[in-house]
Amino acid sequence: MNRAALLLIVCLAVTCPRARTQGNSPGPTTPEAQVRLGNEYLDKKDYSSAMIWFRKAGEKNNAAAQNNIGWLYESGFGVKQDYAEALNWFSKSANQGNADAQNNIGWLYENGWGVLQDYSEAMTFYRKAADQGNSRAEANIGGLYDKGLGVKQDYVEAMVWYRKAADQGDTNAQVNEGWLYQHGWGVKQDYAEALSLYLGAANKKNPYAENDIGTLYEAGLGVKQDYAEAMAWYYRAATQGHAKAQGNIGRLYDNGRGVEQDYAKAADWYRKAADQGNADAEANLGMLYLNGHGVKQDYTEAMNWFRKAEEQGNPDAQNDIGWIYQNGLGVPQDKSEAIKWYRKAAGQGNARAAANLDNLSPGTVLRGTITAVCGQKTADCITPPRAVFAPDPEFSKEARDAKYQGTCVLMVTVGTDGLVTNIRVVKSLGKGLDEKAVEAVQKWKFEPGMKDGQPVAAVIAIEVDFHLK
Repeated sequence: MNRAALLLIVCLAVTCPRARTQGNSPGPTTPEAQVRLGNEYLDKKDYSSAMIWFRKAGEKNNAAAQNNIGWLYESGFGVKQDYAEALNWFSKSANQGNADAQNNIGWLYENGWGVLQDYSEAMTFYRKAADQGNSRAEANIGGLYDKGLGVKQDYVEAMVWYRKAADQGDTNAQVNEGWLYQHGWGVKQDYAEALSLYLGAANKKNPYAENDIGTLYEAGLGVKQDYAEAMAWYYRAATQGHAKAQGNIGRLYDNGRGVEQDYAKAADWYRKAADQGNADAEANLGMLYLNGHGVKQDYTEAMNWFRKAEEQGNPDAQNDIGWIYQNGLGVPQDKSEAIKWYRKAAGQGNARAAANLDNLSPGTVLRGTITAVCGQKTADCITPPRAVFAPDPEFSKEARDAKYQGTCVLMVTVGTDGLVTNIRVVKSLGKGLDEKAVEAVQKWKFEPGMKDGQPVAAVIAIEVDFHLK
């Protein structure tokens, strides 16, 4: 999930009782009453009417109204989206010391919306707001330390700021605390503590927390693996519009985990997430069209979805585009174009692309596709993943009876969540040991690889030893 704290504006400074219906009267004349009426329209999602009343109050220099006008321009609600105009109104409000507006200006700088992206400037405004106890600013400062944006990455400092915000009831900060505990970043890895924090936020209907609880159950982290329980939590988040949870539900239906396999339902859930721009869902929906699972087979539609995902850098989609060109599915067969896309995906550590590339150019790409680790004097190196849970494999009956031993080599992708995917046998043992090696490694958990202070996916080779005692 994007773990930067969400930018949510509600009835900001004014918590007085609702204004009464105005009938044929000209409406409220004081800026405070005008803000109250504007907030009523905001609650009803009547953004145009809300803007009318916020403008009346904003022109009288009401800071809360000015901040709300900025938010409407930033979001494009009731007006054409205009980040420069948003900054203009946020600045009017921030100059009066409004902490929400100060935080919102920081958010514009962090994302580079209407201004040159500048993490240091973002931090400056976040700190101004945090000095007034603004919980969203505190959470955003934690996010900068968490991701190492404009500051040296420091999970301990991130935890400090997340906790400040969480203590004020900020559920997104609580989720981020749980994320640090889940991965053991800046604290001792503690799935129980992560689950506790997620549950606290989920009880306040935070969809990010609900999705993360589902992830723990799906992966069996700190809890017994339970796909049905994972589905229940994903559903709670998905019904609140959480795109990643919608995609996760699609994946469970796609693979028949915890539910009866149903490609049509998978397609429906993938589409909900894809319509919100979720790249994984776009790629997965493309795969359903490619194979004709749950939808009419349509190579052109598959390519359309793969390209949407690829534009966001999704390596699975890049690999799938290569596959379409390699096999001439809806496009002229083009080996060189396929190789180009496989190389692009393999460069991001996609093992399927590495295997496809190896098949087109046997023996030339295997070592080159394994992620470079620091110490090899390359600018693209990463700190390699480290196994934190690595149960030994079981012997197959055939190998045990034959007293057969050896080492199987697998190429795998370790994702940013520390989980293993895209397992490929590159040195086979046979006698059922390859399958046992894959079965064991699927259960392994890693601290993910790190590059420039951020977790990244990495393709690594794993040697699985089979020795009789």
